[in-house]
Amino acid sequence: MDYKEKWKEGILGALFPPRCIFCDEILEDGEDGICSSCREKEQFMEEPCCKSCGRGILREEESLCKNCKRHHFSFSGGMILYHLTEEIEDAISELKYKGRQDKGEFFGRRAGEHFREKMEALGIQAILPVPIHKDRRRKRGYNQAEIIGKALAKACDLPLYADLLKREKKTKALKDLNPVERLQNLLSAMDCEAIPEELKKIVLVDDIFTTGATMEACTRKLLERDIKEVYILAIAARADR
Repeated sequence: MDYKEKWKEGILGALFPPRCIFCDEILEDGEDGICSSCREKEQFMEEPCCKSCGRGILREEESLCKNCKRHHFSFSGGMILYHLTEEIEDAISELKYKGRQDKGEFFGRRAGEHFREKMEALGIQAILPVPIHKDRRRKRGYNQAEIIGKALAKACDLPLYADLLKREKKTKALKDLNPVERLQNLLSAMDCEAIPEELKKIVLVDDIFTTGATMEACTRKLLERDIKEVYILAIAARADR
């Protein structure tokens, strides 16, 4: 970091001191994103995990979670950072709807700390965020998955391709659709630009993994463009426990 960057960081730190992602108290020196009082609220997804999506399962011999037993997904595997607790859900909501990009940056860094070695072993070449529609991005000012993806890419020393996947159409409310309708709705909304020829293995990033329909739609579009392996990474999901 050069002098100008240090100076800028110092000014920003004085004007906007880093705060705990859970309680919003100003952090003490040496506290990275979470204050000591809230550390126990950070509940990581632990093994055994589903071999497909990465959410926690009750017994290792089961191999797949209930959702992945019902649906055949096209992605090669998944990584999920946290259990979707009330505290994590609130923090993600503030990232998405209250401008707290610092929370997305923290989640991306933390995901990098936890999954960098795995991603290196898999031969991951790039990070792609799940896209949002341009109207939603204009209203919000940013794509929360891109904020997470940038920090993850930096932590893992990988390139981020934020514009290869696009959400060209607004989708109907997914909660009102059955699984087949949900996927078709998303597939019709997604588009994918030409992929750099050298890219064969990528990680697709989003905030919360629920049914997997969005990740599946994005994965299929990428596979159509000759990506060989797509892995998914979500900040949180509900475990099958």
